[in-house]
Amino acid sequence: MTSREPRSVVSVAPGVVFVEGPVSNWVVLAEEDGVALVDAGYPADSELVLDTIRWAGHDVADLRRVYVTHGHVDHVGGIPGILERHPHVQVLAHADELDNVRGPERQQVTPAEIGGRLASPRVLRWLVRAIRSDALRPTTVPSASAFTAVTFAGRAITPFPAVGHTAGSTAYLLPAAGAIVTGDAVVTHHDTQPASWQPRPRMITPFFTADGATALESARALPIPEIVLPGHGPAVHRVGSEWVPVAH
Repeated sequence: MTSREPRSVVSVAPGVVFVEGPVSNWVVLAEEDGVALVDAGYPADSELVLDTIRWAGHDVADLRRVYVTHGHVDHVGGIPGILERHPHVQVLAHADELDNVRGPERQQVTPAEIGGRLASPRVLRWLVRAIRSDALRPTTVPSASAFTAVTFAGRAITPFPAVGHTAGSTAYLLPAAGAIVTGDAVVTHHDTQPASWQPRPRMITPFFTADGATALESARALPIPEIVLPGHGPAVHRVGSEWVPVAH
């Protein structure tokens, strides 16, 4: 691993490895023709993302594509560093999300807009972690393209709309694993939330979301299977009526 360490790396099903990164999360998938990622962390995470592909038992040269949940820098920031080493990798997102993914301007809260919320120690600690993750580095992914139905033909992954957090926010169902990758449409915890909150599916802190009412409606419509792989917080699974973190 690099000097950056994940909070946890969990094999949640055959061919599905969930990484709870230093500040945000990603998923490593074994696909029919190689390896895929769902999201890729902050700019400072690109080498760590590649390390976790190796940890999952894959050759990084087999990385074929990155599916993007949404274009915030904590989910696409690692992509440019990956493309520098592996320029053949496809970057795929919903058509309505391409402007956010390609950047450099994106539908995302800025430090200036956070403003008075910095009086909260939790928000300040999160912002420091984000800045140390190179959150302020201009991030562009000009090669990003829109996925279509053909993209997923014969694959064990299915996109599901999760708009509201951003214009084209997308969740990805993994039916064989009984799991859903939610990005920030649903999280299980975020550093700006009280540490005492037990991990479970919940909405992210409101100021991160472009359209709160639409995001809530989208979250309620998501098909939630046995395992939730969020953009922030640990992976959780159902145990009776409770949600429990997936064991390492």
